Amino acid sequence: MAAIDQKQQAGSSRRRAEREARRRFILESARGLLAEKGIGDIRMDDIAAASEYTRRTLYSYFKSRDDIWLRINVEDMAARWESQKRALAEVEGGLARIVVWAEVLYASWKARPNTMLVEQYWDFHGIERERVSPEVFGEFEALNDELATGLREIFNAGIEDGSLRPDLPVDVCISQFIHSLRAVLGRALSSSYSFAEFDADQYVRHFLDQYQRSVRSDAPRTDS
Repeated sequence: MAAIDQKQQAGSSRRRAEREARRRFILESARGLLAEKGIGDIRMDDIAAASEYTRRTLYSYFKSRDDIWLRINVEDMAARWESQKRALAEVEGGLARIVVWAEVLYASWKARPNTMLVEQYWDFHGIERERVSPEVFGEFEALNDELATGLREIFNAGIEDGSLRPDLPVDVCISQFIHSLRAVLGRALSSSYSFAEFDADQYVRHFLDQYQRSVRSDAPRTDS
């Protein structure tokens, strides 16, 4: 009986490993298509062809194309957050840490433009809960909460250490910082037409310099 149980467990473990390998291969095939076609032009048929699986097989692993994009998004965000935490550990002062947080995001998007494409996809389309699995949405939500908490701690620490203005509405600042930063980085790294010619690194640096001037402790105050 023990031998039968061990054999069944081994078979179950093998099947789980095989399923995970197939799921991983589908995700990597979808990643590969991003560089070739851009996220807006990719359909499930394209991912099926690239992974050499049928559409039916794809739907046995993922609820929809958005389910695939969100899974890729969660993986990339988690990896970037780990990089940010390592970089933040080397810096002191709330204002300096805000800049480092932004610089790591920029470096991440610059090194992996596909990561930027997926994050921008959600900015414009939003997440339709019925099109993604509850599991991956839960991971996405938890990760976003962790990122927001990390930034909140940075802003609060900056107010406490005197590098940031004491009158800052922290949650409002976090939202404005993230959304404006992502827009600036998207423009800096885009290859589409722009009326202005600029160096991408200088473009981002100029934004960060301006942002620091607005939130640092010696910035002019405005009436609420």
